[in-house]
Amino acid sequence: MKRRPAHSRFLLRSLLLLLAGASVCLGQRQNEPRPAPLSPGEAQEGGRALVADLLAQKPEQNTSNTGWARMRDAADQETLMPMRFEIRSTPTNWVSVYETIPSTRKPGQTKLIVTHTPGQPNEYQLITRTGPGDTNAVVKDLAPDQTMIPFAGSDFWVADLGLEFLHWPQQRLLRKEMRHGKSCDVLESVNPAPAPGGYARVVSWVMIERPHGIVHADAYDAQGELLKRFDPKSVEKVQGEYQLEAMEMRDPKTGSQTVIKFDLDRH
Repeated sequence: MKRRPAHSRFLLRSLLLLLAGASVCLGQRQNEPRPAPLSPGEAQEGGRALVADLLAQKPEQNTSNTGWARMRDAADQETLMPMRFEIRSTPTNWVSVYETIPSTRKPGQTKLIVTHTPGQPNEYQLITRTGPGDTNAVVKDLAPDQTMIPFAGSDFWVADLGLEFLHWPQQRLLRKEMRHGKSCDVLESVNPAPAPGGYARVVSWVMIERPHGIVHADAYDAQGELLKRFDPKSVEKVQGEYQLEAMEMRDPKTGSQTVIKFDLDRH
């Protein structure tokens, strides 16, 4: 039987969230010595090298999958939104697609297309439809500084789905520490010209082991207040490989939360 491409590979290439084989345990071992702090030069050099590694991770083949987003607002009201995910790889770039699936409750549709080209800024195209058919489609090409907007009303912003913070000019390593049971480089990404209300700084925990994966991230505004917290959630073993089943984005200010869950192939 032909094996379907592992969904964990799709996530790793498109969102760089979690590696296969992740164990679930928190905190740093009590007897583990802390490494010496990095000098400013080492921090900048290490940050640039890590980001270069992350951006060089390219999908090997085309994949697609479905799932859903469960959105809980500040009033604790929940909305369930079916979704479709796709990766398209070409010799010169790769494209990630995030698309809501129309339903009786939500007849409209939102589609985000992110084009990743080595050495170039991401390209973003956001397509929205209020109903069936293409005649009412609104197509917007977004510049990177226009991506601090919610995707389909969720807590995931367009910038999150494109990992836009990895393209900011200021990248440095803060330290090395354990997170979710994995040895991580703590990467600080700084946006020198943040959009109003957008991210000015992102601190992410990136697995040292290659291929890298992000196991936690905190995003801050220009005043240093925490805007978002990202965490992978459940991990399932499918066909002998660990695959990410869900990921969560929380807004500490409003108390809202979005969980995106993926349909894993268990056959």
